[in-house]
Amino acid sequence: MDPYKIARSFCHWHTFRCAKVAHHLLPRRIILWCPVFLAFARCVSADGLSASNAPPAPLPRYSLWQAINLALQQNPDVLIARKKLEEAAGGIIEARAGFLPSLTTWDNYQKFESDYASLNGANPANRNEIWNVSVRLTETAFAGGAVRGKMSIARLNQQSRWLDYQTALDSVTLDVRVAFYEVLKDQSGMAVHQAAVDFLQKQLAYERQRLEIGTGQKLNSLRAEVELSLEQAALIESQNLWRNACLRLSELLAIPCAPDLTQVPLTVDGSLEVEPFSLTEEQCFAAAMEHRPKLKVSDNDLAVQQKQLIVDRSAVLPHVNLFAGYDVVSEPDRSLPDDYYKGYVAGVGVSWNIFDGFAARGRMKATRARIDEAEISRNAISRRVRAEVMRAFHDLQRARETVSSQRENVELAGQSQSLAEANFQQGLIAQLDLLQSRLDYTRAQTVELNARFDYNTALAQLQRAMGSQFNLSETKEGK
Repeated sequence: MDPYKIARSFCHWHTFRCAKVAHHLLPRRIILWCPVFLAFARCVSADGLSASNAPPAPLPRYSLWQAINLALQQNPDVLIARKKLEEAAGGIIEARAGFLPSLTTWDNYQKFESDYASLNGANPANRNEIWNVSVRLTETAFAGGAVRGKMSIARLNQQSRWLDYQTALDSVTLDVRVAFYEVLKDQSGMAVHQAAVDFLQKQLAYERQRLEIGTGQKLNSLRAEVELSLEQAALIESQNLWRNACLRLSELLAIPCAPDLTQVPLTVDGSLEVEPFSLTEEQCFAAAMEHRPKLKVSDNDLAVQQKQLIVDRSAVLPHVNLFAGYDVVSEPDRSLPDDYYKGYVAGVGVSWNIFDGFAARGRMKATRARIDEAEISRNAISRRVRAEVMRAFHDLQRARETVSSQRENVELAGQSQSLAEANFQQGLIAQLDLLQSRLDYTRAQTVELNARFDYNTALAQLQRAMGSQFNLSETKEGK
């Protein structure tokens, strides 16, 4: 019988029972609305059944080029770095305000009690309302270098934020490349273990068939079953690693995970190729010293503290301002013909903080200490960059040598496994030798695959340590 007919019959019976109960328990107004609710429920259930029967939507597939471009568009670290660039642009506008005149106004209105305004009758001609309006246009003529110093600091900060943005791009690109390579590695690893499982399943079926007809041994069947179980556990582990690698890549690409936790949110296209790299270690270090954004940021930090010392020193120097304005002031004496007077005003203002309790001296001392800190940090960053380049270069060399050796080893292991199968069919070798040859072939494939992953990861880390932008042609990626 059709299961959907059974479900509909059950729903109709359940609806009838609910209607009888509702007739006794619910008000008539609510009962009248029940058919509407039931019709809506039928529509919802029909849509739900059709949605459940619909095939799942295909997962998005990304090449390495597409994954990096998507990450640079919507990765949170990149977006935060862009906002910091906007913040630095606001600092430029704020510092530029020191070169422009400022327009301010002061307004005042006071209303007095009549006795208080006339001084209890002593001066009855005084008005009980006083107001004034003053407008000033002020320009800084001399500030001890503070205005230019703040502008220089703002420009250096903007340049540093731009370098930080480049650093964020390089870091996200490195993370995406490593995560992408890990997905490819685990994807290929699943294929290797799946091939081994298929081989061992055939071997187990063969040994059980021999055991049934009386030509096999129980030991061979048990050994094949044990090897198959171990290889199936390795396959499950590789599948879990692949799933976690896909989730890590989707996190970097800011792609939400699927509601079904067993389903990965994306798939990838590509393979782990070994691209040639011909630069020497010294050339890599020279490129890092020239292009690494972090080194330039450290130089800017040192320059910022040097400019800040000028700003701190300006506090002990005189400040000169030029001003011009217009005043309208009320006249409190009623006996005068006009109730207010007005006029233009201009002049020069000089302020000099002769003694501030050594506050400026303390700020200058702190800034000199930060200058020394910036120099020490710059030297430490230089050494750290050199160490990163050396480690990545040596890892690249080791991985390249491993790939070269393991490629030959995989070919030898494959030939050995094929020869062992032929010899086993002819009865020239034991089952243990056949299983061992297959295990060696699987191990050789796994080691060579890991070596290719290590090579691509080391290459990505070296390019990031050099501060070079990662460029990948779409033509090459599409092949």
